Amino acid sequence: MKGLYYIVVLVLGFTMATSCSSNDDNSDPVIETTFLEMYEGTVWHIAINELSSEYLKFQNNETFPFEQWGLIYGAGCYEHIYYNVNDFSAVITENSEDYLELTLPSGHVWIFAVEDGLLHWVDVSEDGIYDYVYDSQNAAVIDDLDICWE
Repeated sequence: MKGLYYIVVLVLGFTMATSCSSNDDNSDPVIETTFLEMYEGTVWHIAINELSSEYLKFQNNETFPFEQWGLIYGAGCYEHIYYNVNDFSAVITENSEDYLELTLPSGHVWIFAVEDGLLHWVDVSEDGIYDYVYDSQNAAVIDDLDICWE
């Protein structure tokens, strides 16, 4: 009986000694950088032609994830919009290192991803999939835009 007791104690001791590693108590959780953190303050531009131009700038804010400056056709100035997800009942369904995804009540899904230094704003809906490609700009460019109204 005494031999069985020593075997049980030995097995329990071995189990407790090998079940914990030395860094289990001290390990820091891995925190993944989000899309909004990575691209905060980055300005992107798309120009379809001389009459259609738009700039985007991301904010590290899930309520106001980006700003947009759109050229007003025929006016020669830009409209400035802060995108507030609450204003159009959008939901951020993904904000990972690889992409930002917003789902709108209309059924549209907006996916923002950067590939080869270009921003892709992909709009997925029943009507199809549209990929708008923006190039990176110096952030100071938006300071020089002629704003129609605020």
